[in-house]
Amino acid sequence: MAATYRFNIDQGTTVKRTLRWTRDGQPVDLTGATARMEIRTAVGGTLLHRLDTDNGGLTLAADGTILIRIAPEVSSAWTVTSGVYDLEVVDASGQITRLIQGQVSVSPEVTTGV
Repeated sequence: MAATYRFNIDQGTTVKRTLRWTRDGQPVDLTGATARMEIRTAVGGTLLHRLDTDNGGLTLAADGTILIRIAPEVSSAWTVTSGVYDLEVVDASGQITRLIQGQVSVSPEVTTGV
């Protein structure tokens, strides 16, 4: 079962979160794996953003590290303050594992870029 984590985002900022996937205390080798993550308004709701290893939103490392990155202009465009997400890893054999899931809270931006 996937871990549950509340993802807090300050709208209009560069978001970087680093996770490490371990199994029995040892890092899971993510060589050859891909990953995908969607942030939506609700389960089955409007897609706010998709991150994956192809678009650079997710970066995987052999030591089990997963870097999540969202550019400031992405969250600046959102008009919602909450949503849901999950993150899935597809290993080299095609097996899919949902690692984390949960709620997204967006702290609205007051100061905007010029």
